Amino acid sequence: MSEQFKPMASLPPTNEPYRVAVRRLRWFKAAFTRFVETLEAELGCEFTVDETKIAAVFVRWLEMIDRQRPNDKSERPAFFAFAASLMFRELIADMPIKALGPATKQKPDAPSAFWPEGYVCTMFCLSVHAAAMEQEFHLQTHIAPDIGNIRSWWSFRENALENGGFAAGFLQKMLGYEPNWFMPASFIARIGDWLVSPETTSDNQTTQGL
Repeated sequence: MSEQFKPMASLPPTNEPYRVAVRRLRWFKAAFTRFVETLEAELGCEFTVDETKIAAVFVRWLEMIDRQRPNDKSERPAFFAFAASLMFRELIADMPIKALGPATKQKPDAPSAFWPEGYVCTMFCLSVHAAAMEQEFHLQTHIAPDIGNIRSWWSFRENALENGGFAAGFLQKMLGYEPNWFMPASFIARIGDWLVSPETTSDNQTTQGL
């Protein structure tokens, strides 16, 4: 059974919808940096942040989602999840943070202690996704319970180091979707129940943003 996701840090204020703000490099960098700082205190672990890598991650991510954004508005909720998974893929592929020590406030067998950098990136992507889904569709984000299973994280880290696309599938799995493990970074190649039909949507949605 899935459980509701509760973000571990707040996102920076913005006068724009989150789906639009996340497409601004300045906001993206501010959001990620704030998230890292908050989780430093939560985990008991100090990180260094490479802003050049953050910018590179952002540019690659934006190009990927712009190429794959669907025209059918009914697919937008599913695409939000997909976009979050591509964000995660790029962060894992070009990890912009480095832990300077162990996560002293976490249990030794917790994912946050096993791989602090990967854990921070996971929570960041899930938080941005959850905020956008709540704002756009009034939907709560639920995640698979095995997000706390250290064996899942062992497998994820090992496979992600061999194949960068695996990270996208991992986050899709966490969000309750069945990834296409052969093409996890392709929206059109997705399989399984990828369509979400929110009960309430805004009447004045625009096509700008995700």
